Amino acid sequence: MAKTDEIGRRATRGMAATGVAQIVKVFTTTATTIVVARTLSPSDYGVSAMVAPLMGLIMTFQNLGFTQAVVQARELDQEHSNALFWLSVLISIFAALVMAALAPLVSSFYGDVRAGYVTAATGLTILVTGLKLQHQALLNREMRFHALSINDIVVAVATFVLTALAALILKNYWAIWLGIFLNAVVSTVMMWRACPWRPRLGASFRGVRKLVVFGANLTGFNLINFFARNLDNVIVAKAEGAEAVGLYDRSYKLMLFPLQNFNQPLSRVMLPVLGRVRDDPARYRRVYELVLRALALVSMPGILAAAMCSEQLVPFLLGERWAAASPIFFWLSLTAIVQCVPSTTGWLYISTGNTRNMMYWGMFSSTISIISFFIGVRWGAVGVACAYFTGQLATLPLQYHYATRRTPVSQRFMYLVQLPSLAGGLFAWGIVAMAREALVARGLPTVLLLALAVVASYFGAVAAQACTPGGRQAMAEMLRLAGNLLPDRFRRGKGQLG
Repeated sequence: MAKTDEIGRRATRGMAATGVAQIVKVFTTTATTIVVARTLSPSDYGVSAMVAPLMGLIMTFQNLGFTQAVVQARELDQEHSNALFWLSVLISIFAALVMAALAPLVSSFYGDVRAGYVTAATGLTILVTGLKLQHQALLNREMRFHALSINDIVVAVATFVLTALAALILKNYWAIWLGIFLNAVVSTVMMWRACPWRPRLGASFRGVRKLVVFGANLTGFNLINFFARNLDNVIVAKAEGAEAVGLYDRSYKLMLFPLQNFNQPLSRVMLPVLGRVRDDPARYRRVYELVLRALALVSMPGILAAAMCSEQLVPFLLGERWAAASPIFFWLSLTAIVQCVPSTTGWLYISTGNTRNMMYWGMFSSTISIISFFIGVRWGAVGVACAYFTGQLATLPLQYHYATRRTPVSQRFMYLVQLPSLAGGLFAWGIVAMAREALVARGLPTVLLLALAVVASYFGAVAAQACTPGGRQAMAEMLRLAGNLLPDRFRRGKGQLG
């Protein structure tokens, strides 16, 4: 029981530290988008968006799932760590050379030489990133979430400052590349500082086969998922040009990137926790379902508020010249709502070691997404965004069915957990619809409408949760777990008083 309680305390504190870090990261990322977008043009962002899919593809191969393999491994010795580090370095060197070799082809494909220049330069970012992967995996395995969160905060603030300065000085697309490169440099330095493990020259690859196989299946899923997540940029860029893909990319980053900024670091906490309780089905189900309720309660109301105010929000944040991105942002907001809960199904696959089925699911869902992109592009970037939402919504039932098989989690819960937040969103949408005309008629600032949408969405979601026994129990459990954030001495004193 003491070990279980310790895992719970570390998990709760890890989530709190991760949450604080992600609030800072989302704030600084959004601030970077706002500041830099007001300095650079949609075409400058379009160049970065052209290169981003290729960079994402190469970096999918760069990791090969080693990070998750290290986290989930029951046993890991120094030789395993050393072998995986040097594998990551060798793969990173090869990946950087591939980026340089592909630069002329990228220029020819898009008909824009700027994309080729950035492609070649991106190899430097890949090299630097490869030096931190094993250190990051070890910190995650040891559940040192506080150190990882400090890294996230420092990197986020540094990236905001450096990218903003680069944009003000360079005033072109190179500022975006430089911000990404400096992000990798600062992150790598912080990881080496936080993790005391150091590689040694030479490596023995005996005993790492199981880790490589685990990572290979996960890489298969990541590779397939990559095409579904990035082919939209390529299609829009090829069909509509740099400015259109710039509008699409900023809408995507403004809406879906904050969601990913919460889900990806939350995975950092959840995967080792679920891995430790996978032999206890009741506890596994309780941990997963509680976190899912918290995620739906925290994320979905905010996304709904952004969707209902998309027409006002985009020009307010980025400026009037980005107003054409508003309908794109609306459809991507709806996509983010659909993805909020399904994005956690990867935890079920990885924590149970079922990465092969995860890869099979990725093949199916990605095929649906890619087909939807080609259908939607006939109506431009807005059509692609609308088709993306439609494809994601259509595959939900199969996704829940496939992901929950052979796990303690029920498919029915995956639907029920979202209902309170959706009900709160409908309530807020009605309030905002009635208030919008009155606010505009009186010439009141847009920020009042945005604030009303956020308050109404969260109020409605909490009220809806409180109307169900499961929701009340979950919120009480969240408050109880929040006590783990208090110092041990205070919690002991509180227990004695009780």
